[in-house]
Amino acid sequence: MTCKEAEQMVMPYINKELTDKELSAFLSHIHTCRDCYEELEIYYTIYTGLAQLEEGGEDQNLHRLLEESLRLSELQIRGRKIFNVYYVLSQILAMAALTVIIIMEIVII
Repeated sequence: MTCKEAEQMVMPYINKELTDKELSAFLSHIHTCRDCYEELEIYYTIYTGLAQLEEGGEDQNLHRLLEESLRLSELQIRGRKIFNVYYVLSQILAMAALTVIIIMEIVII
């Protein structure tokens, strides 16, 4: 991913509009590119800070909130990957069980 692509994903990231594939690529780039991380941090601070002001919420450490958001995004991606692996395995096991049942029915007849 290029810096330009990552910069275009900053607002969709903040608004939670990225697909898992886009999110994964974005997070990988953000963790390796200091400039893009700083760009994300600036936008995140502005938009989260404004949202807190509008809601009348208490002041919070916005850097910590961004780090937590990034961590949760990584966990989300990891969780979906694990789910997909288990889903595929369950489908394979179901097909294997169905095959065994069909073979047993043929042998018995």
